[in-house]
Amino acid sequence: MSGADRGMVRLALRITYAYRVSVLTTAGLLVVEVFLLRMIWTSVYGGQSSVDGFRLDALIVYLTLVNLQMFLMTTPLAAHIHSRVRTGVVFFDFVRPIGYPRQMLGIQAGTTLGQASLLLPAIPVAFLAGAISAPADAVAALAYVVSLILGYGIAVLLALLLGMAAFWTIEINGITLFYRFVSQFFAGTMIPLTFFPGPLRTLADLLPFRFLGYVPAAIYVGVLDQAEIPRTLATQAVWMVVLAGLFGLTWRRAQRRLVVQGG
Repeated sequence: MSGADRGMVRLALRITYAYRVSVLTTAGLLVVEVFLLRMIWTSVYGGQSSVDGFRLDALIVYLTLVNLQMFLMTTPLAAHIHSRVRTGVVFFDFVRPIGYPRQMLGIQAGTTLGQASLLLPAIPVAFLAGAISAPADAVAALAYVVSLILGYGIAVLLALLLGMAAFWTIEINGITLFYRFVSQFFAGTMIPLTFFPGPLRTLADLLPFRFLGYVPAAIYVGVLDQAEIPRTLATQAVWMVVLAGLFGLTWRRAQRRLVVQGG
């Protein structure tokens, strides 16, 4: 990593710490959300220990993990690109010594480091409260880490693609709100995909959002059959390659689009 890359990471890290009250408030709301979901699902189970192969204790851990994952995968990239394109200052980003995609990755890395450091103290508390437990086994632990990394890559690429839309539409707030709702729902943050009815589950399996939340968390708690893990991880890797290729194509067209807008 070059000095310029490290500079972008440090800049994003400082911005995150500058707005640490907002980040901590969001993390606090996340804890409240998980607590409410725990109460709701405990009531839904109604004394049953398992529903559709999902034990209640595993479901509590799943809900905590999946929401923590989505918090860490929160990305400012779409909003950042949108703001700079709308105001025209993206021109200055284009003439910096490091490429624009590398700048965005530096910003994302710094943001994630800042969010993780602010959230880290809550992890031991979650373990003590029983909201998080050890993974199902060693295989699940290793596969979880791999799946989480791939899911993070997918989340960043999706955010970059969303941001690229600003080069054509200028205003993407409406698209961003819709994306946020769809991605959260199909990532399984409120309802595990296991409980989705047939057609909705089929749709969820066709979209990449399950890899952001459901798949890593389901691997961790042992809900996803170990025989399916290799194929699932391979599918995640394929999604990353496809999204990376799509971003590369979109980025080349966006550069030409900027030239047209600038005359």
